[in-house]
Parts: sequence; structure tokens; C-alpha cells
Amino acid sequence: MPFLLSKLASAFPVTITADEFRKNEKTQTGNPLIDTYGENDPTLSGERGRGITFVGEEKDEADALKLKFNLNVLASDLIPLNRMVPDSRLDGCEKLSYAHDLPTASIIVPFHDEWPSVLLRTVYSIVNRTPRHLVQEIILVDDHSTMTELGQPLDDYLQDHFPRDLVRVLRLPHRQGLIGARQSGVHQCTGDVLVFFDSHMEPLLTEIKADRRTVAMSVLDYVNAHTLEYYFHRGYLPRYGFVWSMASLRPSSARTRSAPPHSALARRGAVMVGAAFAMDRKYFHELGGYDMGMKVWGGENLEMSWRVWLCGGRLVHVPCSHLGHIARFQPYEFPSGRHTVEVFNYKRAVQVWMGPYKQFVENYFDDMAAVDEGDLSERKALRDRLGCRNFTWYLDNVWPELSVYDRDVTAWGSLVHNVSAQCLDNHNYVFQAPADLFVYPCHYKLSTQGFSLTREGLLRTTLQCVVVKDKVDGGRPKLEDCIIGPRDKWTHSKEGAVVHVMSGLCLDLDSVGPVMRTCQPHSLSQLWHFTKYVD
Repeated sequence: MPFLLSKLASAFPVTITADEFRKNEKTQTGNPLIDTYGENDPTLSGERGRGITFVGEEKDEADALKLKFNLNVLASDLIPLNRMVPDSRLDGCEKLSYAHDLPTASIIVPFHDEWPSVLLRTVYSIVNRTPRHLVQEIILVDDHSTMTELGQPLDDYLQDHFPRDLVRVLRLPHRQGLIGARQSGVHQCTGDVLVFFDSHMEPLLTEIKADRRTVAMSVLDYVNAHTLEYYFHRGYLPRYGFVWSMASLRPSSARTRSAPPHSALARRGAVMVGAAFAMDRKYFHELGGYDMGMKVWGGENLEMSWRVWLCGGRLVHVPCSHLGHIARFQPYEFPSGRHTVEVFNYKRAVQVWMGPYKQFVENYFDDMAAVDEGDLSERKALRDRLGCRNFTWYLDNVWPELSVYDRDVTAWGSLVHNVSAQCLDNHNYVFQAPADLFVYPCHYKLSTQGFSLTREGLLRTTLQCVVVKDKVDGGRPKLEDCIIGPRDKWTHSKEGAVVHVMSGLCLDLDSVGPVMRTCQPHSLSQLWHFTKYVD
């Protein structure tokens, strides 16, 4: 049965105001989902983060609804709106104390046709897990939803179940996408700090109080879209990054080498997690807000991350702040197609911030050169007015893990086998490691056939190094994570062999693919060349 917002409307009307709610932690609201939070019945479906599965006709119904909403909405309707989840924070977080006089927060939650119980569970999780005096307001930005339940029934539910003026809905007259919806919400905020959440989410102010130019990010735990099970990796310290394809790294693909294990202290991040972050409201405006020339969704998190770092701010991951995020397919609609919108947004970002490094992004997207990115004069004027650094500084100081194909190298481009005229290829294994190496007909695109031989002797892609684990004749070279994995050394002279230093073996090619062989001075099959050499 679909979730009905009206079914609890008369059960416990809340009459206090937001001011009364904020003044005293012990004030009863009249809503037991708030007043008795923490005393939840652990046997209820989905409580304590457990998942829910269906069989028979219920499974068929759940599967049909999943196709429409990209998550199991039947399971969501069975789970308490004030659901409790396991404490996924690092050891030591519970011992930390925080100042009482922290900045107040305005929480912005955009949504479009979000399933009501999912949206309301987000609201309850914010209200129940945040000290009352810190929540200035929760603004739900309705990005022109079409679901009837998200209209007047939602307004009525919020009015009856939450302190007056604590939670309100801003309704947009037409679809604006995530970027526009968030920016619209910003204009309605009165709190000291802006906190951006997705509508399918499950604390950060201390870092901003210490430095108002800090963007603080929570660690994301995950809620399975099929069962709504809450899961996490205790002790995991994420560090997000990006590659030249503008894809954000999976957390497991990048780790900060300087951070001690189980550290409860905030740590630097390279790019923000778009789903959940907080920043000072005045600083948000000083920094130029979102680029409103961008469309819908895509690239805005990278653009703002670069802007924060290059223009005097910083991004930090706060390991004692966790949020549960439903991992599901992107729910936004792209009128001209997702790829077209993303490439448009990416081009706006790289044209303003990347300088000469934009060539590596343009090489990845065949259609980017023909894209009209619109007027960038205002964004470039903002960059100049803020006195921002160049992108080299960012690569050197914030995200040095990302290899620049032509920096500190002796050769780069595509590595071509002289006899077969085929190119070494990473098969688009950007994140997975270890991974196999291949050869394919040369297309010279850096995305899969881009390699560099660095001055320290690494043969690598943007994030991975070519290594030899089986150091015997016939062993196969592999790709390993360059950040935390082995960093084998290689030598190569123009139009010559590619030699693995530790084993003394040469890179060769057989019917299967790249292979390590005993070096033969006159073997044509062991001759390779890069498309570009650096004198």
C-alpha cells in the first residue's frame, strides 16, 4: 500500500514554534517520533539499519515500483520514519566534545518526485540527530514535483508534525535541476551555515567555526536501494578525488597517506561530496555561489571544489560526521541527454579553472570542442576578483596523486608496439586494480591509451602504475594503484625496449597480449615507441 502522509495527521499535532523547540532540548513537541527518539522498538521492520526483503506477490509489486523510483519504496514504507541506525563513526568520536555556541545551520534538501517516506525519514534524521539550538531551519526545495502526495498533503504533514517554521517547503514553478534548486534554497536561508543534503539522506559546524572558509563534508555510509539495509566500513577514512574524465574517484581508490589510522580529526579533501556538505552562508556568496550557467546536475561539485581551494578556502572530511545515502541510479532528468549536459557543465568548469590542463579533459570528450559553453566573463571576473591561484598549485598541493601526462616525464602519449602498430591499452580500468593490460588498434585517446614514463621511472596512467608481479619469462604486466600500491621502475630509450628494472625483463607482445620476456637485443617484437618524447 502506498505511503499516505495523511494517515498520521491527527495522531500527534505539534503546536510549539521553532523558537520554542530550539530553546530547550527537553521541550516536548507532541510528536513521539521526535520526543521518544532513541527508545525505538528494535523489533520493528528495518530498525537498527536492517534490510527488508519480500517474496511472492509482494516482491513482484516491490520490483515494479523499484523500476519507477529506483529504490524499494515498499520497504521504505515499512521502516519507522525515525529509524535508528548503527553508530558507524570512528572509535574515539564519542569522546569528543564540542562548543555550545556553534554557528546555526540552514539545511537545504532539494527533491523531485521523491517517495514521501524517504523524504520524511531524511527530515526526521536531521531533527533527531542534531542539537536543537543549531538547526535554524530545514528548507525542502520542491523542484517541480508531479506526485500529488508531495503537494498539499506534504505541507499538511509538516505543519502537523514539526514545530512551526522549523521545516518548510519552497516550491519551484519549473524544473531547475539540482544546481538551480540548491541555489534557490540558498536565497531563503537565514542560518549562519548552509548545509546541503540530498533528499534521500540519513555533525560539521565546529570546523566552520574554526575557519569560516572551510567546507566540511560528512563521511557517506550507504543504504541499499533494494533492501534499505544500512551498511558502512568502520574505521574507513575516505578521500575523494577525480580523474581527467571528470569522474569522481570511489573512496576506495584514494587514501591520504599522512592520516593516522582511526583518526577522529578532520582531514583534507580534494573534491567535495556533492550529496552532503556544509559551508558558511556568507562565504558561499563571497565565493560566487553555484555557477548558474550550468545545467541540471553534473560537474558542479568539482567546479566548487577547485574554486574553494584555489581562492583561499579548504575542504575537509569530518570522520565523526556520517550520513546514510541511498545508492541508486541518478534520478535527475536531462532534457538534452545526460552526456550532453555533463559535457557542457564540464567545459564551463575547465575553461575557467584548469588553464593548460584542460587539454586532458578535452582529449577525453570527443564532442567537447564543438560545445558552446556560453558566456564565462562573469565567472572569470570572479576568479580574478578573488585573486585565485592557478591549477598547477592545486595539482601540487591538493591532489598530487593525479598524474599529469606531460609533467616530470621523459615520454608520454600512447605507447606503440613497433611491429604490430598496436597501442598499450588500460581497457578503461580507471578505478579497478589490479587489472590486466591489453593492446588494441591505436586510437591515441588518453582515456584508455594514455601512458607516461616519469623521470623517476614509473610507467603509469593517471592513477595506476604498470608493475610486474611474476618476475619470470612469460609473466604478465599488471596495473596497480599508484597511490598505495607498488611503484615498479622502468627504463626506455626512443624506439627501443621497455625494460623492467627489478627483473631485467623486457615488455613484449604475444598472441594473448603484453608479456614479459628475457631481453633480446635484436628482437623487433620488444621495440616500442611513445607518441611524444620530452627532450
